[in-house]
Amino acid sequence: MHHVQVRLRTYLQRLGDQHTRSVAQLPRWRHPLVGYLVGLLLVGLGLAMGLVETQLLSPFSFPGVPLLFAIVLVALFWGVGPAIFAILLSLLVLDYLYVPPSGTLGAYNWDGMLQLFTFAAAGIIVAVLATQREAARLRAVIAEREALLRARQLEATFEAMSDSVVVYNHQGKVLQTNKATRHLFGIPSLPVQDQVQREQELLLQAVQRDEQGELLSEKRQPLSRLLKGEVFTGTKVADVLVSTPDGRKVMLNMSGAPIRSETGGIRGAVLIYRDVTERRRLEQRTAHALQALLTMAQVLVQFPERLRHDEETSSSAEIAEQVGQRFVELTASVVESMHVIMLAVEPEEDVVSPIASVGLTPLQEQQWRERLARSPYLMDHIGDEMLIAELKNDEVLLLDGMSLPLYTHVLPYYVRTVLVAPICVKNRLVGLLCVDDGSREHSYTAYESTLVRTISRLVTLILARAHLQREYAEARANELALREANRRMEAFLSMICHELKAPLTVMRGSLQLAERKVKRLVSLEAPVPAELRRFASVQALLERAQSQIVFQDRLVNDLLDVSRIQAQTLKLFMVSCNLGSIVQEAVEDQQQIAPSRTIRLQMPVEQEVPVLGDANRLVQVMTNYLTNALKYSPPDRAVDVCLRVEGHMAHVAIRDEGPGLPPSEWERIWECFYRAPGIEVQSEAGVSHVGLGVGLHLCRTIIEQHGGQVGVHSSPGKGSTFWFTLPLEEKGGRDEEDVS
Repeated sequence: MHHVQVRLRTYLQRLGDQHTRSVAQLPRWRHPLVGYLVGLLLVGLGLAMGLVETQLLSPFSFPGVPLLFAIVLVALFWGVGPAIFAILLSLLVLDYLYVPPSGTLGAYNWDGMLQLFTFAAAGIIVAVLATQREAARLRAVIAEREALLRARQLEATFEAMSDSVVVYNHQGKVLQTNKATRHLFGIPSLPVQDQVQREQELLLQAVQRDEQGELLSEKRQPLSRLLKGEVFTGTKVADVLVSTPDGRKVMLNMSGAPIRSETGGIRGAVLIYRDVTERRRLEQRTAHALQALLTMAQVLVQFPERLRHDEETSSSAEIAEQVGQRFVELTASVVESMHVIMLAVEPEEDVVSPIASVGLTPLQEQQWRERLARSPYLMDHIGDEMLIAELKNDEVLLLDGMSLPLYTHVLPYYVRTVLVAPICVKNRLVGLLCVDDGSREHSYTAYESTLVRTISRLVTLILARAHLQREYAEARANELALREANRRMEAFLSMICHELKAPLTVMRGSLQLAERKVKRLVSLEAPVPAELRRFASVQALLERAQSQIVFQDRLVNDLLDVSRIQAQTLKLFMVSCNLGSIVQEAVEDQQQIAPSRTIRLQMPVEQEVPVLGDANRLVQVMTNYLTNALKYSPPDRAVDVCLRVEGHMAHVAIRDEGPGLPPSEWERIWECFYRAPGIEVQSEAGVSHVGLGVGLHLCRTIIEQHGGQVGVHSSPGKGSTFWFTLPLEEKGGRDEEDVS
């Protein structure tokens, strides 16, 4: 509005300037050139009159009077220039006709010169005075017209202002108002004969009341304060509540200043009334909405505590419904609506379930819940896949309630517009907040849409908490079930391994006894060559059976170790030992088991590698590494074993020329019961058995409990290098230590 007033004021000022310039411009007949011609004509007329009177009559006593009259006339209408021209012509006429000797130019005495000089001076004075008078008169006319124009400009501005402007005299009586005042105070709704009186009454009441419509004391009344010299601007502006004749309650904001005379005395006051009803209403709604949002935030803060407090007596879904009911009630209090509905949506299957509602009758509530129970899918209630896609994209929608299935089955042909806000958690639609104003033609504004979206964001926390609580309960149940399954599996492994150990021990003893008896029989009784060959085959079978027993015994021991690791009962007997001797012993054992295989050992010459560890467990690690290398490499390829010392660490590496492993398997092969896919056994002699996938897991556990690390470097088709490191024993090693 201020911008419009400025533009109007600029236009009127430009119009006034143009009018002033048009007034200042003289008409064409008053142009100076016309004045010169008129002066010439008037002086010529004077010359003619002089010639006539000199020929017919006696000479005039004052011959210069007609010429002075001509000079005055020219000066009044055409200014100084034409007047001076007329003076010069008049001097020539006087010199020729009236200054002796007459009829002669320039042949005059001192008396004649004095007469001409006197006439010239008088003419100049008359011309100047006449010109000044005319200029003053023109300035007065221009000033009067400019004043009138400015008054009209002010009046136009006064009437064009959208704010009410009222001028009071020093007695508090209304002197003048603009058009906006009459509309603002509802004066046109009154009968014509009552408008003047009622306008006076309303405008006097407006300066006597406060923003609550209560009557103020005289000292506090705005008009009294203005008439005492106070100015209402900035923070001093006041609000007043006015009841208009057309039944409206209008909140007006007043600003004003006193009107002072030329001596500084107060002659009246001017008040400007601005309609701030919508602004104050919006401020109240904003304050109400803020209070409601704060209440919602408080509910959210109390929600986890309440959930922990009531989790034994109520489920999280029931508590979420109670909190959701509080939210829809608060939503109905801050958004103009008749019904507010909150729904939960299962993201995986788009199944809808009720949470809370406001505005439905008990019968409508029952029908609504039965409808949701019969048709639980979101598509059945929205009716359009495109709309569902927009909701899943977190967009607030304005839908037609007359065609929305969610409403037509409960409130048929009753709800006009529905504002639907999605409730999303991690880009998944988990709920809907629906607001409508029944059959009233209500257009939801961007402010209301933003407010509903904000509330839906807060509701997100409730549904997210309920989802997390349910997922946590499911995860907790799965974890407990997994723990129980692991416990039972560990108990079963321990039991079955102990049950297998006894028959394996008996079988090993029996096989060893049978092998000794066969050897003794062959050596003492000296059988015939055919019988010797028969006993030799029996002896080979016994040796093969014994190797199988050794393998089965190692598998059972590995399973026992796995169960101990899971139960955290695996014990290590830590003593000072030489890692070089352990490595060499493990290599020699494997060479005895598989004499056809080549194992190349590289280690420091005549140098001990002292470590603090369990020698038997370290031998077990070396055995697993070596058996894997021999098992998965071709029989004609050697296996390299390297022991070296690097700083304070001992490094053992076993390299084979097997199929190798891709980088994606480097970490997984250390997991319990895991076997790399596609890796086939390539050895035949004594190491062709397929393990259970626990050997490397045992190795990592044992080495890590020794304070070392394990690893592998491998490439498909280029073999593998399995390694482990152990810290060297510090000087002054410790005695035997039991580590569990």
